[in-house]
Amino acid sequence: MTPTKADLARFDAFRRIGCVACRKEDLGITPADVHHLLSGGRRLGHQHSIPLCPWHHRGAAIGSRRDMAANYGPSLAHGSKAFRARYGSDEHLLEYTNDLISRSMLGASTAARLLTENDNARS
Repeated sequence: MTPTKADLARFDAFRRIGCVACRKEDLGITPADVHHLLSGGRRLGHQHSIPLCPWHHRGAAIGSRRDMAANYGPSLAHGSKAFRARYGSDEHLLEYTNDLISRSMLGASTAARLLTENDNARS
C-alpha cells in the first residue's frame, strides 16, 4: 500500500522520536526502522506501525547477539516473547508511540510559536 501524506508524516515523526525500545532502555533517541504491527500475520497499515532500531526490529547485531541483548535488551526478531515481556504488547507500544508523536508535534509547534513571539518582540 502506498503511504499517504499522513503516513509519511508519521514516518517523519519516527526520525524525531527514535526507537521506542531504546527509549524504554534510556538509551536516548536512536535511528529507527518502521515496524508494521500484524494481526493474523497481516499488516494492519502504516498508522499501526512503531519505530524500532535495526537491533530491536531485525536483530541486526554489531558484535555478538548475546552482547547486544545484554546491553540493549531483547530483539523482536530473535525472541518476540522476551521482547514483549520487557517492552509491552503491540497495543501498548502503539499507544506509547502515538503519545511520543503527539508530544513531539506539540514541542515543535511550541518552539515555532516561541520563535514567532521572539521575532514579533524584536519588531
